Amino acid sequence: MHKIYISNSYNPFFNLALEEYIAKQHSSKDEVLFLWQNQNTVVIGRNQNPWKECNLEELKSQQGQLVRRLSGGGAVYHDLGNLNFSFISDYCTEKIKNNINKIIKALELSGINAYYSGKNDILADGYKISGTAFYLENDTLCQHGTLLVDVDLEKMSRILTVSQKKMQSKGIDSVKSRVVNINSLNSEISIESLKKNLIKIFSSSGKKVSISTINYVSEDSISDSMVEAYKLMETYKSWQWNYGSSPEFNLEITEKFPWGEIDIYLLVIDGIITKVEVYTDALEVDIPKKITERVQNTKYDYNKIMGIISNIKS
Repeated sequence: MHKIYISNSYNPFFNLALEEYIAKQHSSKDEVLFLWQNQNTVVIGRNQNPWKECNLEELKSQQGQLVRRLSGGGAVYHDLGNLNFSFISDYCTEKIKNNINKIIKALELSGINAYYSGKNDILADGYKISGTAFYLENDTLCQHGTLLVDVDLEKMSRILTVSQKKMQSKGIDSVKSRVVNINSLNSEISIESLKKNLIKIFSSSGKKVSISTINYVSEDSISDSMVEAYKLMETYKSWQWNYGSSPEFNLEITEKFPWGEIDIYLLVIDGIITKVEVYTDALEVDIPKKITERVQNTKYDYNKIMGIISNIKS
């Protein structure tokens, strides 16, 4: 059977939880299309370091959210100018390419001449307009991606551009690409028009799906049978999942204070500072010991570390 779900929520934690729930409950031979949007969100890949991929201070100042997904790949920015799609089905090697072809056909219906780059990206006029990733839940494929319809690209650039701290991480770095909004290629395209074309292509690929069979889901209307999605949402909201699951990394911080210059070397494992080395030209010889005692075995947070150091000696 072909099934369509559309989320009326812009909550990234709910949407990713709902996607995972649908994948876990997938029945053999079912084909699912899930369409969803997030508001002001950075979504990082399963093996990425959020501190290396995202300007967390800028994101916080914009009242944004960060969430880690189950699939690999790079960091992406979502706002309401972005449409997310998920294909959930039995896994076979041809499925990934077939799903991307569905996106390309839907874009063709929208007047966009798009093509597959071979790196899980979809391009138009040489610019990236969509990126995809996937994960497997037993023998179920969940392939998802973004469609940049009318995203605030300037804001996206600010949030995904990280200051060049001296950080060495075992995680997977994002690959920067030239991007463009789809509606800059065709001003008549909207989120809603693209949704309709995606549904049309998806429906024509198998048993016809009428509009009446589309399942619209929101946080306050979720059925009792889907209550498990709420439990999954707690995981996606947690510090442990989004930050504590980060790859191990080393960080060097050099800062000047009124009393002298300081170099700090940190080893961070699972988001926790496990090793601290401090070097300084300060006259007070106990400063390295004081910093280490206050910083070691705490959650990594650059601003809190700077606050601790500032309060040790003024």
